[in-house]
Amino acid sequence: MTDTPRAQLVRAADLALLDLRVTRDGGAVRYLEGARYGLRTSIFASEIAPGSGPGTHSHPYAEVFVLHEGTGRYVVDDEEIEARTGDVVIVPAGAWHSFTNPGPTRLRLTAIHEAPAFTTTRRSGTSSEL
Repeated sequence: MTDTPRAQLVRAADLALLDLRVTRDGGAVRYLEGARYGLRTSIFASEIAPGSGPGTHSHPYAEVFVLHEGTGRYVVDDEEIEARTGDVVIVPAGAWHSFTNPGPTRLRLTAIHEAPAFTTTRRSGTSSEL
């Protein structure tokens, strides 16, 4: 007999608040590591201050960004994507990517990582701290 999965509530205050460049720029990044909850996906709930964003990096899995508020300028490999509130940006596994908040207000988004734990590679020779 197997255990039936149960619903779980994870309060925002229980998500890990990460110390990253975008956090030090006045934003906030909270992380849910899926493996801790028996999930195959992980998420970042982020608020990005104007002018900020993570440097160029890649993941060995796909990443999906859901924009809740504001504007994001994404660079995925050599393609530039301008996304707004309500848009979804899909970054394929292995693609080099970065994004910034070019707008005058905070960018709020959820980044869904198709993995139970976060793994990243930073492009060498660039300032790519997340």
